Amino acid sequence: MKSIIRPLLWITTLYFLPLVRIAAQDAVPLHPGVYDTWHSIDKPGISATGKLVYFEQNPQYGDGKLIIHYPSTDAYDTLERAGGAQVSPGEDFLACRIRPFLRETRKARLDGKKKDELPKDSLLVYALNGKRYIYPGLKSFGIPAKSGKTMFALIDKPEPKEDTAVNDTLSADTVAVKKKVSPKKKKDKTETYLLKIIYPADSLIFTHEQVTQAVISETGASIIYATCKPDSIPVSEVMFFDTEKQAERQLFSAPGHIRNLAVDAQGGQVAFMHSSDTAKTRRYSLYYFQQSIVPVADTADTRLPAGFVPGEHGKVYFSEDGSKLYFGIAPAPLPEVKDTLTDDEKATVDIWHWRDPQLQPQQLKQLDEERKRTYLTVYHTRTGKLIPLADEMVRSVNTGFKGNGKFALGFNSEPYQVEASWRGNRYRDVYLINNETGSRELLLQRISGQVSLGNSAKYIAWYSETDSLWKTMTLKDKKITPHPAGKDIAFYDEEHDVPGLPGPAGSAGWLKDDRFFVVYDRFDLWGLDPEGKNGPVCLTAGEGRRLNKRFRNLNLDREVPHIENADGSFLLSSFDFETKDAGFRKLEGAGGGSPVSLLEGPYKYSTPVKAEKSQNLLWTRSTFSEFPDLWLSDMAFTSSGKISDANPQQKNYLWGSVEIVSWTTTAGKPQKGLLYKPAGFDPGTKYPALVYFYEKYTDQLHQYYAPKPSRSIISPTYCTSNGYVVFIPDIDYEDGYPGQSAYESVVSGTLDLIARGFVDRDRIGIQGQSWGGYQVAWLITRTNLYKAAMAGAPVSNMTSAYGGIRWESGMVRQFQYEEGQSRIGASLWDRPDLYIENSPLFRADKIETPLLIMANDADGAVPWYQGIELFTALRRLQNPCWLLNYNGDEHNLAKRGNMKDLDIRMMQFFDHYLKGKPAPEWMTKGLPAIDKGRKTGYNID
Repeated sequence: MKSIIRPLLWITTLYFLPLVRIAAQDAVPLHPGVYDTWHSIDKPGISATGKLVYFEQNPQYGDGKLIIHYPSTDAYDTLERAGGAQVSPGEDFLACRIRPFLRETRKARLDGKKKDELPKDSLLVYALNGKRYIYPGLKSFGIPAKSGKTMFALIDKPEPKEDTAVNDTLSADTVAVKKKVSPKKKKDKTETYLLKIIYPADSLIFTHEQVTQAVISETGASIIYATCKPDSIPVSEVMFFDTEKQAERQLFSAPGHIRNLAVDAQGGQVAFMHSSDTAKTRRYSLYYFQQSIVPVADTADTRLPAGFVPGEHGKVYFSEDGSKLYFGIAPAPLPEVKDTLTDDEKATVDIWHWRDPQLQPQQLKQLDEERKRTYLTVYHTRTGKLIPLADEMVRSVNTGFKGNGKFALGFNSEPYQVEASWRGNRYRDVYLINNETGSRELLLQRISGQVSLGNSAKYIAWYSETDSLWKTMTLKDKKITPHPAGKDIAFYDEEHDVPGLPGPAGSAGWLKDDRFFVVYDRFDLWGLDPEGKNGPVCLTAGEGRRLNKRFRNLNLDREVPHIENADGSFLLSSFDFETKDAGFRKLEGAGGGSPVSLLEGPYKYSTPVKAEKSQNLLWTRSTFSEFPDLWLSDMAFTSSGKISDANPQQKNYLWGSVEIVSWTTTAGKPQKGLLYKPAGFDPGTKYPALVYFYEKYTDQLHQYYAPKPSRSIISPTYCTSNGYVVFIPDIDYEDGYPGQSAYESVVSGTLDLIARGFVDRDRIGIQGQSWGGYQVAWLITRTNLYKAAMAGAPVSNMTSAYGGIRWESGMVRQFQYEEGQSRIGASLWDRPDLYIENSPLFRADKIETPLLIMANDADGAVPWYQGIELFTALRRLQNPCWLLNYNGDEHNLAKRGNMKDLDIRMMQFFDHYLKGKPAPEWMTKGLPAIDKGRKTGYNID
């Protein structure tokens, strides 16, 4: 690749050089010290015509960069610490955030600084004519979506003394945001910022003070902003800035506060909410502007349900065509009541009622959402009609593509809230709502899954679980047509293996003219005639079934409601169920035919991102040993090339390989799994092995696992680099017997692995997390095959877990056992034998395998007492057992420090039992509470 050096502020030219292969004996094993510097590629984007491509390249911990690629010249620019980039529609400038140096943010945190005292981002505006601007203290910025040559930014005060193109000779350190001492803010003071309206190519900058919020139209024709002038009674105003005339005018001014600014796509219609209340509890009125200001709805509007007012938390937005203004209404807020009791005089109690639609934990989890709930309402800008669409029964409304249509779909799940405890949140009633009159008609009852409204608003389509059929309805006469798949073909998920009814294999959406609603079977695309005059048509001519490949449509244009490309063709993804190869195919049209292969191979591919006004595509490909770097191509994939090289250092480390293996289970069924072999694999060597599993993994043959600290599971990359064989078997389940099902696949697969001759039978460990952690715990009650076991977030006692709470949602766990992943298929009182049979706790006395448990006290999926029950049992039985509780952390670890800690402890545990390394102090002596935070116990004294 050639590179053009550009003199940019804090921009260094990036060269992508061919990887230099080094001899295997020069490579070294991966270790935790490399994690922080391993890069990811984030937020890739491509400009409208494909003139430039941009992406973030970020280390796991440290300062990242934004890389800009110019395909026409094959040149690269690098903006240090930049991210969140947006390119103008005309491709004449790019704007992004410049983040503070990590070292500065870290020091501020160590110094005890509060969140609002930490170093702030800066705005960099980079005009492609060479001019650049920087503003410290960035709050937010906006660029028009479709056209226009300007942008806006909200930044903290004080403003820079003058706006000038930044001197190219400044060093990278210059962009560090200088610390400033902010005066203490008065309670409830409205936050205000400086508004910068910037014309990057023309060096024009307009500055406005005391701005609270701003929006820009999609066409860039106007920027609307609100100001607030502080006083004993603040005065707010709404301003309209015409970007072509570079002139502004005041639309509204009054004492009080402004919220929820909105502007239509063309930039001529404006809406906002205003409250004249000065107390914390405020009532808002909605205003609309086109030629003049019109009050749309206020606190006494009789067109709204009694006691309802415009809701301050509801989004205000226009339909794409500008004919409708949507907003939310809510019960009028009650005035605050003065507290007359001390804390010890108050009762604090939750009352659980057996008729509550939702349990108290779920209600409490959703309390803030409920307090901020609004009900969708529409104002017709051309007729002045105001129509409530949602209410306390029909809370959810889908207005169709960009809100343009005459009809909307409403959904009511209230009748099914109680049974959701054991069936999950599945069922809803569906209503047809007329946007123009507000009339509502019940269409369907007890429907699970999505209901799709056609582009013409003449039809709806949905999947019926009870008879495993897609159905369509003509809205004019309410005629329902079931669409049978035909002999030996199913539209339901054929791989469904839990007790509940199977869902659909999926759907792609509607054609432009609604001629077909397109759905999937396991392999192919099918067109369903919504009128029911013709049977299903296989659009891919059965080629997927014949080749054992899965075809799925890739929707490249989110700005249109239909699924075809502009030329009527379809870009499909392909996936080979046997080889796990993937790629892309082209289907010429909806008339039915064999998709033409464009690019297929032994890789995993991402969904491409298409340039809006050209045929350029941006995508990634990967394998176990190939990082998912970015590739650029045309729609035919005839000219493609890799444009990033995020981790060239990988060549310095030992890297394993992966293959699919097959065997026969103890139940006599064929089974597959993934076998990861160490770097430099020698079939004559006896290796230690780790077995990991989670339902089915073989489709992930080409998954790249970056070296990084563990959230909960072993890393095949790290383990194979350090001399382990890793085996991941698939599991087929039988309802009622999840434990035995795991045994049949996992143990038989392990025995087959031993029989291959390169695994040491006495040095095999097993590890799993969550559902996998449960099965690890169950398996070691039935076999001593494994030398050591690690179970993350395991359920050990299904009888107590059955009635437990998933604290992340507040739902009771019953649905998981009766119709979900736990696969019992019956209630506790119907089949107590199955709950006991599948609970490791009841056979804890049979466990002889040393066990490491992770059970975190903020786990929102599995109650952490499940790990405690198993640990305390094994402690009493004096079986070697350890429990890691990462305080305040989640089901899968979220805090990087905890991830690093688990990564070290888990591999120390396995290295001790499987490689004979000395046990660290935390394994031999524990870590007393008095030493918590002072030492780790990683090393032996």
